[in-house]
Amino acid sequence: MARHRAPLSRLARASRDTTSMPWYGASARRARGGLGALRRWVSTLRHVPASEAAPREVPTPLLFIAAPRWTGGAPAQEQFAPLWTHLREQGFSSLFLDLDPDTHGRPPSEILALMEDEMVRLLRHPPPEVGVPPFPPALTAAGAVCAVAEQYASSHPLSALQLVDPPLSMARAAVDYPHLLGPEALPEFHFEPFFPARVVWTARALAEREARQVPWFERHRIEAQRDDDEGDVDRYEWASLEQGADEMGRWLEDDAGLPATDSEYVDDAAAAGSADAPPTRVPPGTLPDWFHTGAYEFARDGSKKRPITLDESDLRERFIRGRGPGGQAINKLSTNVELVHEPTGTRITCQATRSRAQNREIARRQMSQRLELLIKQSWGPMRGGAQVPRALAPSVLQSQWDKARRRKQNKRKKQQRRAASP
Repeated sequence: MARHRAPLSRLARASRDTTSMPWYGASARRARGGLGALRRWVSTLRHVPASEAAPREVPTPLLFIAAPRWTGGAPAQEQFAPLWTHLREQGFSSLFLDLDPDTHGRPPSEILALMEDEMVRLLRHPPPEVGVPPFPPALTAAGAVCAVAEQYASSHPLSALQLVDPPLSMARAAVDYPHLLGPEALPEFHFEPFFPARVVWTARALAEREARQVPWFERHRIEAQRDDDEGDVDRYEWASLEQGADEMGRWLEDDAGLPATDSEYVDDAAAAGSADAPPTRVPPGTLPDWFHTGAYEFARDGSKKRPITLDESDLRERFIRGRGPGGQAINKLSTNVELVHEPTGTRITCQATRSRAQNREIARRQMSQRLELLIKQSWGPMRGGAQVPRALAPSVLQSQWDKARRRKQNKRKKQQRRAASP
């Protein structure tokens, strides 16, 4: 009898472990017979909302991924704690995805495919307390897991991609991580990202590269795409994750175009008594001081492109060199428009087209919509059953987000009804 007690205890222990987790890996459903059926592989997705004290809320979430069992490292929430804790105070919400498919005895190519499937499954069908985000996330990965991030980014939309200390290539990954991505090199990635992407190096990783005598000209292909005019590598370097947290927030705002808080301008707005700085509720129709002192007004024709007429004297504009795909018309010319609304610190970066004039127009449209959102987010709920005036209606951006959210919810309900029908 003693010979049969160990498998039974493992079964009970596996039941306790898996019932405490809301998500099961795909390999758990494909478990084979015998003792293999007793082993459960669980991938988890967790969510941390933005701080309630943040001056604004960014609708695009940050996604941090890790594979603790595969790499032997820390979970995503612990590994990237210096980044997300700082950005949480700036209005960013974070998703933490710990991948844990059954990798035992599988080749590296199949492992990457399994982890990509796990990411797709959990992001398309997240836990109820997480919900489906209205926009693709901004993905961050580190080390060997960067190969998983590139595998996912090659065929799925993202708002931004950030790789921290990645393998320089898949050939180099087979050397640096032979137990994970070796011994034979996998095919190189050749996809061209149509979203902001960058590589960041910590001081520790650069010291290890120097100790291994990696040639200076060997670099990641994303770095090669961002080479500047003089031929120097445009490299992002962090002394540590703690030091890189603030710089990451600025990159998300400037290059990725995600609305974030610029502490310099927010502090100035708060000192000036701006109604946008504190996240307080005011009666509907209340306008901030800068709206009254400047030449602002709501569009009389109900325009959704420019819901608010801007005061050019409150705008600070500069032109910076473009980045990403598009050839010399993007990378060699200063067609990227950066627009800052000084009373509130709201910053817009636009590189939608190759024309500077068109980017200036689009940036002003986005600024108009963003300011409308800031004003109407501070209003309390409407009272009474009277018809809502056009100027008091929900903002253009909020209406777009609500529409996207309803579309996602209706699609999910249809999928659930289709799955429930015989």
